[in-house]
Amino acid sequence: MTGLLPLLKKELMEQIRTYRLLIVGGVLLFFGLTTPLTLKYLPEIIKLSGDSSMQIVIPPPTAAQSLSEYGGSIGQLGVLVVVLIAMGAIANELKHGTALLTLSKPVKPAAFVGAKFIAMSCTLLVSILLASLLCFGYTYWLIGAGDAGAFLGLNLLMFLFLVFCIALTLLFSSYFKSSLAVGGISIAIIIFQAVLSTIPVIGNYLPGKLLSWGTNLLAGTGDSFWWALGVTIIAIVVCLYLAQRRLKTIEI
Repeated sequence: MTGLLPLLKKELMEQIRTYRLLIVGGVLLFFGLTTPLTLKYLPEIIKLSGDSSMQIVIPPPTAAQSLSEYGGSIGQLGVLVVVLIAMGAIANELKHGTALLTLSKPVKPAAFVGAKFIAMSCTLLVSILLASLLCFGYTYWLIGAGDAGAFLGLNLLMFLFLVFCIALTLLFSSYFKSSLAVGGISIAIIIFQAVLSTIPVIGNYLPGKLLSWGTNLLAGTGDSFWWALGVTIIAIVVCLYLAQRRLKTIEI
């Protein structure tokens, strides 16, 4: 792809200059730190805030519970975070005309879209890596040892699902010049597929099932959803392909 490396270098620098790496990393690190802390000290918090005459018995937290709740938090709020950082990636450049300047050079639309996708995926990967290490370390220290292999699987599946959300948002960012419209449509579709993921049989083929698969790994029970994995990878490729095709056909 002509122009990919220079554009990728520019986009990676933009992730730092626009504080996207700081924001995404900060949000994920927050949950990586607070999840095991909250589970560990929840009984004390309830005692301090509640009626002393009431006795609330809370079973001791487990490492699997801490790691699973971390995954649930990132899987839900991470969607909002990645949509927010991706929704204006192409739409704002179309709106302000900077996309015209870039694409008028010897740069392929595929490189234009690919550089943004790779840079945002790198930001997400670094953030998830740091947050997961922090969560696993604090869980081990405060609660007990967890299953490192299952937790790695959870993070990989969660990362792939959020990468799908990035690709989907980039697709709509190439169709609309309003970043708010892009964000709203992307979140609506992600929520819709999440609802469909709860339906038997059909749901087993949708990206949202990857989060359930990750939870199953930690619990040591449940099914694997390889079809959902394959569909997610195909959906990412299709979204990126359609996004760059859109830039070829529209008048920027």
